[in-house]
Amino acid sequence: MTTIVSLKSAVAAAAIGVVSTLGAFAPTAADAQTELRLHTFVPPGHIIVREIIEPLAADIAELTGGELTMTVYPSMQLGGKAPDLIRQAQDGTVDLVFTLPGYTSPVFPRTQMIELPGLRPDGTSTTELMWDLLEGGYFGPEYDGLKVAALWAADDAGLYTRDKPIRSLADVEGMLLRSPSAAQAAQIEKMGATPVAMPIPQLYPQLERGVIDGAMVPFTTILDFRMHEVANYFTITGPLFGRSQFLIVMNEDSYNGLSAEHQAVLDGLFGKDLSQKATDAYLDRAAESIQFVRDAADKEVIELTEAQQSEISDALAPIYDEWLASMEEQGIDGQAMLDAAGVGSMN
Repeated sequence: MTTIVSLKSAVAAAAIGVVSTLGAFAPTAADAQTELRLHTFVPPGHIIVREIIEPLAADIAELTGGELTMTVYPSMQLGGKAPDLIRQAQDGTVDLVFTLPGYTSPVFPRTQMIELPGLRPDGTSTTELMWDLLEGGYFGPEYDGLKVAALWAADDAGLYTRDKPIRSLADVEGMLLRSPSAAQAAQIEKMGATPVAMPIPQLYPQLERGVIDGAMVPFTTILDFRMHEVANYFTITGPLFGRSQFLIVMNEDSYNGLSAEHQAVLDGLFGKDLSQKATDAYLDRAAESIQFVRDAADKEVIELTEAQQSEISDALAPIYDEWLASMEEQGIDGQAMLDAAGVGSMN
């Protein structure tokens, strides 16, 4: 919700118990300040808050002379749970949100294509693909009522566990693994494990207590959510799995309510460049996180061989055709999206 803070002054004079108050002065353009509220589930020290959102807020204030500001509310400070964020942006409870489409998978069936296994070799090319699909209209109505500020992919998803290392496909069988989305849940099932849907803030206590065995997750979370304190084995799988997507979106009415000058400032800051900066931040943080656990004497980092990766890839192969069938049931031309991405199927 966009809030207007205006300078008001009142002059009061009192005489023999009689108080007279002058009316508030009408605000001028110079007096008015518009505050945008950005809500997110991540803590204040998260890499995206530090390297993307806070610099974005600083740029907005600088380029508008302080007339337009953006305040960040981390850790769900404005209420609700992580899956509520998209609805909060859509209905205007807040102006902007930073979240994952995967937390509300049914709202983003087309966007979830990005989580198909092995779709792209890295986060950079995946982010490029996401913008090609968005600008080409392939995401359909999924972002109606929203202005996309940034849309990007993370580093490769990997596997980390508490008690049992994962060195092969056979090791995964029977495990309970956290999943961030419906698409990645399907991949966990294909490996013979049981997916447990869970936003990342809930993972630490569940892993600490042994309620679940591990997680399929980008390795940036190792440091940003202190997962090195509760996980002991970290399996690097390469670009085998679906890659989580992230977004910063703005309520369209909040955007339309701004002056043309302020809209132009946001237009210049939002978009592909901001998205690639976010991807770069994740890739750098992932490398830092992996090195951190490599250096820890009580942690083990496991890298799957090409043969081990191929075994898992074969197990995941049917997912493409299943995804196409699911899209057809929803009246969505999934094949056109795959064609636009330059892929057919894994079979």
